[in-house]
Amino acid sequence: MPPRKSAKDEGAAELSLAVAATNTIRDRILDLTLQPGLQLDETMLRNDLGISRTPAREALNRLTTEGLIEMRPNRGFFVRPLDLGDLTQFFEAYLVIERSSAYYCRMSHPHLVKDLEAIQTHHTRAVNNHIFVEISHHNAAFHLRIAEATENEYLISFAQRLHNIARRLAYYVYQRESSEQQAFQYRQRIIVDEHIAIIDSIRNGNREHLLVTITDHAERFRRRIGHFIEGTGKPVFMPA
Repeated sequence: MPPRKSAKDEGAAELSLAVAATNTIRDRILDLTLQPGLQLDETMLRNDLGISRTPAREALNRLTTEGLIEMRPNRGFFVRPLDLGDLTQFFEAYLVIERSSAYYCRMSHPHLVKDLEAIQTHHTRAVNNHIFVEISHHNAAFHLRIAEATENEYLISFAQRLHNIARRLAYYVYQRESSEQQAFQYRQRIIVDEHIAIIDSIRNGNREHLLVTITDHAERFRRRIGHFIEGTGKPVFMPA
């Protein structure tokens, strides 16, 4: 008879399952498999992911904290909707967190430049292969790594929440832009070039240039979303 798992081992296993479930559900929200406003059936998720109630509930709670899911009293969990009225406030906050991350970033944070270069390698590969979920994942990871270098837990938590929203917006735009391959590649090339300029600023310890570059980068994202909305006349949070 195999030895019985200890409570500590069982807890670690459930934590691992919760992390995996969180990542899977997050990606399904970001790629619109789980559409904004959709009620999440906990039993269905548990069966789909092959997990028990505890890691499923932990995953939903984590994603609620991240701002991708909301809990409605007596109704359950729902994929959090986005509306156009929120976008102005979102981009105000997004610009603040990006500039704050650049301002408080510890340029000599261990392995910072090396980590950013590695993330950018994956990001560029995802761009070349048109894998939208991975593009948004690596783009967010790039910016969150800079936030982590502030060593400020409040800024890091704020950045994580905002970049989840940014990933939802970006993924939808990627889907629409991908029908025009030349334009899509051109816009992605600009993003890659700006990331490289950000890395160079950090490598050279040039905070002034970092602030300018990361501000321009954030403003370009804001304009891109704004032009997309104006050009299509459709809310960016609705499915195709």
